[in-house]
Amino acid sequence: MGEVVERMKKKTIIKPIVYGNTTTAFGYKRESDMHTHQWTVFLKPYLAEDPTKWIRKVQFKLHESYANPYRVVEKPPYEITETGWGEFEIQIRIYFIDPNEKPITAFHYLRLFQPVFTLPNGSQMVSAEYYDEIIFQEPTVQLYKALQAGEGKRPDKQAFTHDIEQVKTRTKEIGELAQKEIAAEIEDLRDALKEAHKMIVKYSAEISELPEQNDQQDSGQQTPIG
Repeated sequence: MGEVVERMKKKTIIKPIVYGNTTTAFGYKRESDMHTHQWTVFLKPYLAEDPTKWIRKVQFKLHESYANPYRVVEKPPYEITETGWGEFEIQIRIYFIDPNEKPITAFHYLRLFQPVFTLPNGSQMVSAEYYDEIIFQEPTVQLYKALQAGEGKRPDKQAFTHDIEQVKTRTKEIGELAQKEIAAEIEDLRDALKEAHKMIVKYSAEISELPEQNDQQDSGQQTPIG
């Protein structure tokens, strides 16, 4: 029998994170590989805390055209810098200090051209930042204690190019809108199923009457023998 893992019953802790990428253009196409941009994909805690207290490592899965597309970072900053010419989806997998907690995965579509952000010195770069939350429901005792180390910490606004509070608000608005649309679609499907059920009942009743009608016709049209 395996070891029993003790969990914190009825306890929930939420950890806000920000992931995305920054990009700068070369201004030309590199002859050796046709690359046109340098980019950095990253994952950061939104709060000014030490993520190593609860994150063991972060794995970034790049496009298969890159040598060794699986890149693992075991300490902050959790980021990978590369060059390229095209946009693609990057898988970001987060592993926790307690191996009894399953890793979670986020997906980020690499941005090379938009949205453009103007730096204080007047130069421009592309900066895409997305807010999300990891919800730990009844975490293991070990992880729960580690997660509590960041309690009371405030956001490190200097770590981001955008106002993440605005990003957070917009993210929640999009999520609420999506939930409403999904609820409406479910209601439409429920109504359609009700109508389909009515039709099935109707046709089942009609079909059940057919054998009786055929028997009556057969009994009234018997041909004498002899």
